[in-house]
Amino acid sequence: MTERWKKGGPTGVAFLLAAILLVAGGCGDSDLEEARQDAREAKATVKKLELSLDRAMREIADLKNELSVVRETRDELQRQADQLVQERDQASVLAQQAEQVITHLSTRAEGQTSATEAMRRQIEDLKAVVADQQALIEELQKGGAIEPADLEDVDPNAPEGGPDL
Repeated sequence: MTERWKKGGPTGVAFLLAAILLVAGGCGDSDLEEARQDAREAKATVKKLELSLDRAMREIADLKNELSVVRETRDELQRQADQLVQERDQASVLAQQAEQVITHLSTRAEGQTSATEAMRRQIEDLKAVVADQQALIEELQKGGAIEPADLEDVDPNAPEGGPDL
């Protein structure tokens, strides 16, 4: 029977109090007063328990709301983390490709530097030949005689009559 009263909650306690009061009606005034005092204390206890239950229910509801917000935030942070991982992976691929291009261009630049240096030497050599030929032309124009040493500088494969001016 006690289980039934416990399961009845506040209504069961009130019913128990009413039963105590009815039974106490056959007792003396002091017993009746004591029963009434017990009933008042029981009512006060029930009221406190109801308030505590309401407070606990509100706290549970607040915690459920907070949990929902935390879950949404966690899901959003997970989406952002996944996106950042994807962007990092893409940036890594781009960096590797850029490194390959830079290596290729550096190799080409080194080759071009060597070719440029060879061309500069060739240009300097050609300038020297042109200067020598210019000097020879000037001397021939002055009507000076051609000396055998001068003939050594003349290209035997050149067409007769000299270069076209």
